[in-house]
Amino acid sequence: MALLHLSLFSDSLMMESSVSIIFPQNCDRTLEERKPLFKGPYKVLYLLHGLKQDETSWTRMSSIERYVGQLPLVVVMPSVHRSFYTDQARGFPYFSYVADELPALMKDMFNISAKREDTFVAGLSMGGYGAFKLALSLPHQYGYAASLSGAVDIVGLRSQQEDDSNDAEMENTFGDLDRVEGGEHDLFALASKLKAIKPELFMSCGTEDFLYEGNIRFRDTFKETLPITYHEEGGAHTWDYWDRNIQRVLDWLPIISQD
Repeated sequence: MALLHLSLFSDSLMMESSVSIIFPQNCDRTLEERKPLFKGPYKVLYLLHGLKQDETSWTRMSSIERYVGQLPLVVVMPSVHRSFYTDQARGFPYFSYVADELPALMKDMFNISAKREDTFVAGLSMGGYGAFKLALSLPHQYGYAASLSGAVDIVGLRSQQEDDSNDAEMENTFGDLDRVEGGEHDLFALASKLKAIKPELFMSCGTEDFLYEGNIRFRDTFKETLPITYHEEGGAHTWDYWDRNIQRVLDWLPIISQD
């Protein structure tokens, strides 16, 4: 595979933005028997970082390059700072950037399939929220979404806070926090509004994770109405957990064609 670090100008954000990309490469880098790679168009995984991370975190802190090295898959890792992948109330339109502008740019630059069944999104923590928000908001665009230790219950997460020290930052992102429930930022509301087209969902959260209860609440609320694959194991909010479970996500995704 090839690892690219791309700096591009975003018309949505009106500034330079950074993206890391893993692109399939057929080469003799290892002594393993080389698997033939498709010539494309490739399936694509938009892989999203967490609150305190950036576009380099998945490649620096996990073995994602090694895991996808023999797969016909393009992995796109954008940077969105602390935006929760949202068109911020007082900030930048990161949802529009990741949902609309970035995919269009990637399709122009790389040989990426435009089919929803070939378009995947996954992330950890804040990125797990972003992955589900993208797929639940745009089910015609994303066929599969995976959340690892995701902040899937924004309303419940706020009620867990012992003080309001984070409210100012959250208001910059989501606006009036008392109006989040039931609105465009509430994954429970988005999931409830889905009709015929529903993305396949994968959830994984460690039993010692502070976001565990919110993940269980989401799973139990929609296990009868949405196609959810759920996994849990002992673990906390750590890269050890995410590195193990991104492998589960890759095994779950339909990356290799069966025909």
